[in-house]
Amino acid sequence: MTVTTTPASQEIELVLLLSLPEPRPDEVDAMLKLLNTPLDWNQVLGMLTVHRVVGMAWHNVLRYAIEQRQTLLCSYFLKSLKVTAAGQRAMAREQIARTIEVQRDLERAGVRSAILKGGAVAAMAYSDPGMRAFHDNDLLVDRKLLPDATGVLSDAGYLQGSWDYHNHSVRPAPRRQVLHLAMHSHQTYTYMKPTPEATTLECHRLDVHFSIDLMTGNRSDEAVSALLDDRTDLDGLSVVSVTDMLIFSCLHFAREAGHRGEVLALKDLVLYKLVDVVALLGLQTSADLPERAERLGFAREVYFTLHHCDAVYPGRVPQELLDRLRPHDLDYLDEVSDGREVVHRWRTPMPQRMFDIHRLRELERDPTITALGE
Repeated sequence: MTVTTTPASQEIELVLLLSLPEPRPDEVDAMLKLLNTPLDWNQVLGMLTVHRVVGMAWHNVLRYAIEQRQTLLCSYFLKSLKVTAAGQRAMAREQIARTIEVQRDLERAGVRSAILKGGAVAAMAYSDPGMRAFHDNDLLVDRKLLPDATGVLSDAGYLQGSWDYHNHSVRPAPRRQVLHLAMHSHQTYTYMKPTPEATTLECHRLDVHFSIDLMTGNRSDEAVSALLDDRTDLDGLSVVSVTDMLIFSCLHFAREAGHRGEVLALKDLVLYKLVDVVALLGLQTSADLPERAERLGFAREVYFTLHHCDAVYPGRVPQELLDRLRPHDLDYLDEVSDGREVVHRWRTPMPQRMFDIHRLRELERDPTITALGE
């Protein structure tokens, strides 16, 4: 049972309005009113930053409020948004340009690929790449062609490892970790290549996915093949279709929101993932999304995300779509799992948890999951 919620603070209301793709006229009016209200701007900037929606906020300020900047109470706060969005734009362009090069090399080697999340959503769903923050690139390939793909990356100078900020180089990952991740996950250990010629990017990062059954060792070869069959070109970037990107974005949010490890790391609820869903819903024209989600095996995850997205951004998810996807059992909407069994059921609703940095305290009060806080 969920507990009674307290009204959202004005700071949270403003963050939600600033992060909205294509706000309605009444929402723009509410946004302008709050931008000219004495608020805790440290808190607003902190939430925008933690939830990685600074770029979207600056886009909305630039579009709806910039002409009033001299009189708005938030005028000094706006400068931080501008600087961050400019950095995101520069980095996004450098990321995308290098990803296009990699995809061309893969295509020449007979390896088809498509970009998931990050740069693909930035190019697909947003009018400016500075609106969507991303730091790595998720590359989907057929599992049977994984050796060919990794060979192409090695030839191009990519190494699997982590970035050494002091030496400006890639620190190679231990072989056992590389093998373990590939055997028990849906992706390879991150590939990195130094980019000393870049303005903002110290290295180009690639996570190679060969399954879309996230956070498991399950293989989804047929689903991967289906996504790659329907991929499309977007200014040189090979991406999955809008429908498949929406399904995958929902899957990504659902798996992380309900996983014990992500909850403990406070990575379970990050607003930009729902903003992506809202933006992609604005592009979605296919009536067969529920059938496609069912065919790929992720209808429950899609409903999970759309249900919670509707709670955070009311009116942005078509009711007909929710009705068509709704499963009979809804208990899973508040569950936390360790990958094997349910270890907790949230009592507080998603919109309240989204902005509650102390939400783990609820877990600490649950005597049935003492190991969760260890």
